[in-house]
Amino acid sequence: MSSPRQTGRSSVVESSNQPNYAAIEIPSKPPTEYNHVERRAELLQQVHDLGHPSMIHQGEAAERYGVSQQQISKDLDRIAEYVEENLGARHELSIDAVFQRSIRGLLEEGEYRKAARTAKDYDEWVTGRTDLEEIREQLEFLKEVHDT
Repeated sequence: MSSPRQTGRSSVVESSNQPNYAAIEIPSKPPTEYNHVERRAELLQQVHDLGHPSMIHQGEAAERYGVSQQQISKDLDRIAEYVEENLGARHELSIDAVFQRSIRGLLEEGEYRKAARTAKDYDEWVTGRTDLEEIREQLEFLKEVHDT
């Protein structure tokens, strides 16, 4: 499975002016020289690699980037907002990360059929979320029409 950095996606999320952290190229300079966008892009990659945001030790990350633990906490909040705009509810960052890590792990273990089934489950999860969002939008439209 390709890394989010290799997808060729735009570096800005179309629905906002927020950077598309999944499309930002991680620089080869020392992490203490990263700007906030590069730092957040790498933190997002770590969430995907580790499988869950809680797996990031904020104190260690702060030391790595030469910032405070509070800054790392804010960075993770911004990443969660990014994910919410792109995936939906905040907790879905965890779900997405676990799916991605599970698929990579299964592929690394040569469990191709299990990886394919997990990828299919992931696709169904994403499709279900999209369908639910469309239904919510239609309900809002109907409420607006009914109120006028």
